[in-house]
Amino acid sequence: MLRADALFHHRSPPAELLGVSLAIEPGRFTLLSGEANSGAGLLLRLLGLLERPDAGEVWFDSKPTTCMEDAARVSLRNHLLGFLFAEPFLLDSFTVAENVAMPLFKISGYEIEQARARTSEVLEFVGIGAEADSPLEDLSLLDHHRVSLARALAVGPRVIIAEDAGSHLLPRDLVEFAALLRTVPAMLGIAVIATSPGGAEVFCPDREIRIENGILAADSHPIPACP
Repeated sequence: MLRADALFHHRSPPAELLGVSLAIEPGRFTLLSGEANSGAGLLLRLLGLLERPDAGEVWFDSKPTTCMEDAARVSLRNHLLGFLFAEPFLLDSFTVAENVAMPLFKISGYEIEQARARTSEVLEFVGIGAEADSPLEDLSLLDHHRVSLARALAVGPRVIIAEDAGSHLLPRDLVEFAALLRTVPAMLGIAVIATSPGGAEVFCPDREIRIENGILAADSHPIPACP
């Protein structure tokens, strides 16, 4: 379980969080919503261990993370968190399978056959197993995002952090990608925490947490942030 009790000030861009306290369950899709600079995106980055709070704490499985050394935080992010962004950030000179397998070699130390099997597994899950050996130029933008999701899932994360993932897709493609992303907690038991301009109408989350002016303004399914 992820838990945060945090205070954060960030002068550029103008965003802050003021005493936000919440817990995130595994196997659920949680949407953090709010206007630009509301603090929703900042909260996502705190939960993804991409920022440190000015005060308070972010816990992962009841272990505090804020005072961890940088190397320990990087290791936790690499092994237990997967990331999606507005852009897929794939490497054009590599095939679909090579893009997905890269973290298996660099982070998990997989052997070639292990990496091949795992890559095939996650590509089948996202629906493009037949494209494993294809160059990226042969794929649509939607399929690029499928590859990005497969790469995020490859190392077996406990949490997916999705920052405006798919926001540049056409509306119909965003709906399809949102439906795929919803299957991650439902079928794999992995927590998904997301921000999205599409909002709850597109993602139909299990839980929506709304942030306004740095304050937790609404929570559709609040969970006590117990130690």
